[in-house]
Amino acid sequence: YITLFYIPSKAPFDMYYADYRPGVKLYVKRVYITDDDKELLPSYLRFVRGVIDSEDLPLNVSREILQQNRVMSAIRTASVKKLLGEFQKISDQNPELYAKFIEQFNRPLKEGLYSDYANRDALLELVRFKSSSEEGYVSLASYKERMKADQKAIYYIAGGKESTLKASPLLEAYRKKGYEVLVMSDDIDDIVVGSIGTYKELPLKAINKSGAVDDLKEEGDKEKSKESKGLIKKIKKALGDRVKDVVASSRLVQSPAVVVVDENDPSVQMQQILKSMGQADDQEIKPILEINVDDPMVKKIENSDDDSYIEELCSVLLDQALLAEGVMPKDPVAFTKKLHSLLSR
Repeated sequence: YITLFYIPSKAPFDMYYADYRPGVKLYVKRVYITDDDKELLPSYLRFVRGVIDSEDLPLNVSREILQQNRVMSAIRTASVKKLLGEFQKISDQNPELYAKFIEQFNRPLKEGLYSDYANRDALLELVRFKSSSEEGYVSLASYKERMKADQKAIYYIAGGKESTLKASPLLEAYRKKGYEVLVMSDDIDDIVVGSIGTYKELPLKAINKSGAVDDLKEEGDKEKSKESKGLIKKIKKALGDRVKDVVASSRLVQSPAVVVVDENDPSVQMQQILKSMGQADDQEIKPILEINVDDPMVKKIENSDDDSYIEELCSVLLDQALLAEGVMPKDPVAFTKKLHSLLSR
């Protein structure tokens, strides 16, 4: 068989349509058979254009035969490996050209990470992510090379606009320690990273989930947490069932508070996306509120005995933390009233 493939300079307009038109034409013994079969290449390579010409398929080949035919399966497997190998070659030999390729086709390549396990290792070297400390896109391999000696994982933040993620208070402690954080703003990134798990024996940890905080804990944090028990109790009482938990943060430097979720829960931003698509569960997933016990606003809560004032402060504290993650308060009118009340005191 003969294959001839090329990559367009711009992504096809229908690349993200469910009824996208495949770009590869099938010939058998130089007789045109079809250009409308999505089995010729996996869907994450739907941007590829070209032809496959086989001598070993029957001329009356049907779609059903293509799906089950060993020859076609072998051609498909070899074609995928060849394409991924060529992409890697461009990445190694011509980074500027590969950067242009990534601008157009990074997202579909990411789809392959959870749909094509056989080629996952090759795809891990090809996909790129934005970074908290580097311009443009970075690879997992280059991130690993830049890691600090005491760093225990590859850290990332996902679920939201790039600008919102890069401004997240969650990045404060990582920047202070010099840890790079991958910024994942594609709508599929949460799903993709969940399917990766590890890269070269390094775990990938979401900093907007509760588990990553353990890597930042320092001596004195336990003592600080003990001293904050009364404060935390106050905030929990004021917020009631709006939060899953309230904890003293080990990763806030300048901001008063931040919201995170449990390890197995979708991020706050991903919940918003699912809700907008009508795919959210009826049962709302409550966030965990991490507080900076040294912040002046939090100190006001600690030092006050006025229940009404404490409730207003805690409510604004939570809504501000949600806003910082790109999530609108449930009741914007109530938020602005409470904010005005606090500013008027």
